[in-house]
Amino acid sequence: MLLPAEIKQVTIGVHKFYQDRLIKDLHEAGIMEIRNIRDSESDVSEILKEGYRSPELGKYAEYILKINTILEYLEEVREDSPGILRELFSPTVSLKNPVLRRDHAQLFREVEDLLGEAGDAIRIKDDLSLMRERCGYICEEQESLTLLLPFDFETDYLGESEYLYIVAVQVDPASYEHLADEIERQLGDEVVLIKEMVDTQYVTIIATLRDNQNTLDNLLKDPLFTRVETDNLRENSVNSKENPVNSANPGGKPSEIIALLSDELNNLKECQTRLNGELFAIDKKWGAKLTILREELEIGKEQLNVLSAFGRTKDAVIIEGWIAAGDVDALESLCEETTDGHVFYEFKEPSSNPDGVPVKYDNPSWLQPFEFLTSMFSRPKYDEVDPTLFIGPILIVYFGLMLGDAVYGLVILIMAYLLYRGAGRVSKSVHDLSIILMGAGGATIVFGVMQGGYMGDFLPRFMGITPPFIVFNPLDDPISFLQIALVIGIIQINLGIVVAIYQNLRRKNYYDIIYGQIPWFFIQPSAAILLFLFFGWADYGSSVTMAACVGGIIGIVMLFKKEGPLGFFSLTGFLGDWLSYARLLALALATGGIAMTVNILTEMVSGAHPAGVILAIFIFIGGQTFNFALQSLGAFVHSLRLQFVEFFGQFYVGGGREFMPFSAGRVVTELVEEDR
Repeated sequence: MLLPAEIKQVTIGVHKFYQDRLIKDLHEAGIMEIRNIRDSESDVSEILKEGYRSPELGKYAEYILKINTILEYLEEVREDSPGILRELFSPTVSLKNPVLRRDHAQLFREVEDLLGEAGDAIRIKDDLSLMRERCGYICEEQESLTLLLPFDFETDYLGESEYLYIVAVQVDPASYEHLADEIERQLGDEVVLIKEMVDTQYVTIIATLRDNQNTLDNLLKDPLFTRVETDNLRENSVNSKENPVNSANPGGKPSEIIALLSDELNNLKECQTRLNGELFAIDKKWGAKLTILREELEIGKEQLNVLSAFGRTKDAVIIEGWIAAGDVDALESLCEETTDGHVFYEFKEPSSNPDGVPVKYDNPSWLQPFEFLTSMFSRPKYDEVDPTLFIGPILIVYFGLMLGDAVYGLVILIMAYLLYRGAGRVSKSVHDLSIILMGAGGATIVFGVMQGGYMGDFLPRFMGITPPFIVFNPLDDPISFLQIALVIGIIQINLGIVVAIYQNLRRKNYYDIIYGQIPWFFIQPSAAILLFLFFGWADYGSSVTMAACVGGIIGIVMLFKKEGPLGFFSLTGFLGDWLSYARLLALALATGGIAMTVNILTEMVSGAHPAGVILAIFIFIGGQTFNFALQSLGAFVHSLRLQFVEFFGQFYVGGGREFMPFSAGRVVTELVEEDR
């Protein structure tokens, strides 16, 4: 609990006949981290052949890609997923599907059979993509043709002919004169303009001789003018053997073409509805099975990938890695049972360098939810103290002191419990967070009662009730609360120094103890005595004063011997760390002060006019909600900061590597063993 779990370095040797079975069993057990034997400090790696790379890995990658593609398509036609609130507080808990142990060939055959059944989803999705593209194109074309409705002419006339060049242009009325003047100046009498007002724009048909095409095109490059384009629809129509769609004939008047396009658009939408129904049927029949097979393929791929990390001889396979000392017996039993005793294994202590040893937490179940807080900063090194034991309970206490409102705490507790009973059942991270929040909510209720905080001064102001059991109220007596905060701070900082001494004793680093930690036990009491004398808070005799001066000098000299001139910054840094605990008072004052301000505004608005009661209710609910959210976030952040900066700064470095066991990590499947 105070240190990470003890880790053993393990070497396993097995005949290649048992290799696949042992890999599968190790994968399902998930207790051993396998490392590449070429990257390790193995004594035998130089005399071993390199690991084996299976040619079946390519098939696994291919099948996973195909199934992922199909599932991605099927997800688009599934019923609307539940909202985030339902997912958080009432998620669907899915049971794992039992699967039998199969070799690669058996799994491949099952995948191929299923792809034959569900593979139509890819073809359907391709047709749907073409149809969506075609629908978008038709809508754009209809929009352009709508601009030409006032003109009763064949759209085939637009563009080039043997003698003429005809275009349609959309132009703002304010710019029309400019367009007409430019055309007249450059083309003279060799042009005809016909304009109609459509909505707020002029749509102008411009006809000129074909020889003037370049001149007109250059003129229409002006951003003031927008050409009305009508492309050939036949070239972009969708035609599928399974889903034939008749394309509209682009010839005819605008109204005729729009009608034809509308018919085609309706046909396309009917086809889309039918194809989506086919996809939905495929998903209902094969979606769950595809998800199961995908997980099994990913597990099988991992089992083949790990082969390259092994060492080989002609008939044997050598596996190296790490295992927690508590799992050694389980690994021995697994190896003996899987190989019928045809195996050897060796366990030894890690090398003297702890940086290469993976770190696994070793905390009781009640403390495990707080491990992710430690990991937020950095996982401890293998030979370093795990601070989770300290920061878990302390963070909850600090959060309660800073928020200090019983009603806010009750809201947090209820929400956390709903999370625990909801998403906490399916997500470990949510489970851990909900436990932390329940502890924080409970602490806030306790300290809220002690501080008399019930949405600020709601009880005495609106209910005429004096809150009972008040021990200290930061708004009424901030100095006493500040003293409590500073006492808490000096206790935690010294706890960090004690932990540092313990850590250095384990490492036999006596120099840092003598000149790094011990000086503070001279400096602190000496400084306290001198401060009490300076401010007149106490009257000590000359002998005590002299002892304080000598003790302070001894501590400072010892500190400067280790750090040199930088020892001055250690002194100021220690003082800054200690005073930083005043944020306990600052956050408590902010919570109570803002809540009280909201209550005052509510009282003022409700008393100004009878109709102001409705506005006052909105002010009260909105203000209290804002204060609750802001102060809850602030209390959590500042509680973490006191752990990560002021406390960890005394002893903790971190930087450990997470223990990553070779584990199947099944989510939707559960392996059911058959008798061997």
